[in-house]
Amino acid sequence: MQPGAILVCTTTTPAWTPLFSQAKGLVTDVGGALAHGSIVAREYGIPAVMGTGVATARIKSGMMLAVDGDAGTVTLVDEAGATVDAPAVETQAAANGRNKALLLLAVGAVVGLVVWWKRRGRRIHHLA
Repeated sequence: MQPGAILVCTTTTPAWTPLFSQAKGLVTDVGGALAHGSIVAREYGIPAVMGTGVATARIKSGMMLAVDGDAGTVTLVDEAGATVDAPAVETQAAANGRNKALLLLAVGAVVGLVVWWKRRGRRIHHLA
């Protein structure tokens, strides 16, 4: 690993700790907020995106990346630092959170429709 590179790997163990002092960021396929890599990255003050599930499959050596540990995204950037496209990877938690929000929105819409339909039916029944 070259100093200043972003470490992209399946997971980390304590044996990897010396690499963190050279890394500018960490991206893993497996792990979470309490995983070894996440804890050590916080100690070194580098951004980390853990538990992507696909980082090692999508990210190739030499790609320019922007790692946003707060948002849980890893974005491809060009040599000038401009974003190339949508996030290359995001945490499963971020994707799951978005899916849960959409599911809750759909359930709320269905419940609202059912309540409206029942109230509508009562008004028609009382008028007859």
